[in-house]
Amino acid sequence: MHRSRTKTWAHLSLLAANIIYGLNYSIAKAVMPESIKPFALVSFRSACTASLFWITSLFMRKDPVVGKYLLYLFACSFFGVVINQTLFLLGLSMTSPINSSILLSTNPIFAFVFAAIILKEKITILRGFGLTLGFIGVLILILQNGTPDMASTTFLGDMFTLVNTISWAFYTVIIKRMLDKYHPVTVMKWTFLFGLLTNIPVGYHQWSKMDWSAISLNGWLGIGFVVVFATFLGYLLIIFGLRRLSPTIVSTYTYTQPIIAAYVASFLGQDHIDLVMILSALLIFSGVFVVSFQKQSETMNILTHKLKFIGSLWKKGDENNL
Repeated sequence: MHRSRTKTWAHLSLLAANIIYGLNYSIAKAVMPESIKPFALVSFRSACTASLFWITSLFMRKDPVVGKYLLYLFACSFFGVVINQTLFLLGLSMTSPINSSILLSTNPIFAFVFAAIILKEKITILRGFGLTLGFIGVLILILQNGTPDMASTTFLGDMFTLVNTISWAFYTVIIKRMLDKYHPVTVMKWTFLFGLLTNIPVGYHQWSKMDWSAISLNGWLGIGFVVVFATFLGYLLIIFGLRRLSPTIVSTYTYTQPIIAAYVASFLGQDHIDLVMILSALLIFSGVFVVSFQKQSETMNILTHKLKFIGSLWKKGDENNL
């Protein structure tokens, strides 16, 4: 029961993280480049988040990291913090929401492939069906707004977004090894510290030219959301889920971001709920359930096999007594 409850919390944490990311797309887009330039936001985001994780770690039991694993965390930070944050914000500022949504939706597929190669996860028909089901739901939602514009003006932004998507998928697979050894906050504080060492130089030029006093209150609120919720809390929730679930399941929750963003827009009066949105939501969440259920069914098969084995031993014991 305890293990089942823990997995339930892991799923809820992933859902919460993707709700935040669904909101973050619009909020981050709104603050760039009027309030802050993309590279400056990357540096500011990394510095603030690294500080938050290190402050949080002060209130926890010491969890020293062995030297060789620091090098491994440095590699993780390159894929999960440096490439992910830099190319996400840069790509977001250069391409359209429809293009980004499509490219973002390929994340579970890449995670599925990486997990199969690196973690030796089983490639099953049921799991593949779940991924396809969710992907179809995302495409239906996106294509109702018209054919995506793959014009040359957005091509570079599309490429940045695609590389970011692949990098994040790879990160969710390789970071799992560290989560088996260390507390999530310990993993995150080192990951963001190493990411900071790269992101500060990358954003220094734009950072130095920023007029910070000119940023409006709404601008600071948007930046604060990106830092506190979409980065600090978002990464922590993802890591919590990743510690207890497979990278394939974690990445499949990415499918929920477009539908969450659409429903939020409807709630705010910027859009309206229609049959297409309802159908997309059903397909997306069905896909997530199917991929998640695969892991549960494997566990049930093992448990059933053990119960049968115990039953056979009990039966033999009764026969011997006779």
